[in-house]
Amino acid sequence: MAPLETFELGISVFSFDEDYTYSLLEPVFSGLCHGADYERLSEKNQKRFSSELDKCHLQSIDPADCDGYIDSLLQLCSVITRECTGKDFQQWQLGEAALSELRKAWRHFVHLISVRDFDWENLQDLDGEKPGDKASAKLKMLRFVISQKLMVPLQMWALLLKLAAGHGATVPKHAMMQRRG
Repeated sequence: MAPLETFELGISVFSFDEDYTYSLLEPVFSGLCHGADYERLSEKNQKRFSSELDKCHLQSIDPADCDGYIDSLLQLCSVITRECTGKDFQQWQLGEAALSELRKAWRHFVHLISVRDFDWENLQDLDGEKPGDKASAKLKMLRFVISQKLMVPLQMWALLLKLAAGHGATVPKHAMMQRRG
C-alpha cells in the first residue's frame, strides 16, 4: 500500500460518474414524507455533493484530523435534505445525538477512503474510460466501490431521517437495496 502522502489517484472518483453517485441518494429520501424526492436536488448541489466527496481522497483527508471536512459534509447533508424534503436538519429536529451518529458514519467514510484498499487502488486505471460506457467492467467496479464506501453514511442519514419522521427503525425494503450498475 502506498503511503498516504505520495499516493495520487488522478481521477475524481465520485464525480467520474456523477449521475450514479447522485442516484445513491434515492434510498435516503424514498418514502420519507410527502414530496420527498432525491430528484428535487439541484444540479449545482449534485455536483457539490460529488465534489465534496472527492475532496476526501484528492486532498488526502487525514482520519485523525478531519473534523472540518466532516463539518462541511454535515452542512451539505442538511442543504441536500432541505432541497429534497423542504426541511433541513434543524427543522427535522435532529439533535446532537443524531448528528453525532451521522458524524461517526462520515468519519468511517474518511477512514475507508484513507485505507486505500485493493479495489480503490485499482480505480487508477479508469483514466481512459468514459462514464457513458455502461458495459465497461472498470465502470462497474467504480460503481461497486462508490456504493461500498458510501453505504454507512447514507444508511445512517436515511435512518436518522426516518426516525425523525416517525417511521421508527423500519425502512422500506426497496429503499435499502443498493443500485447496481
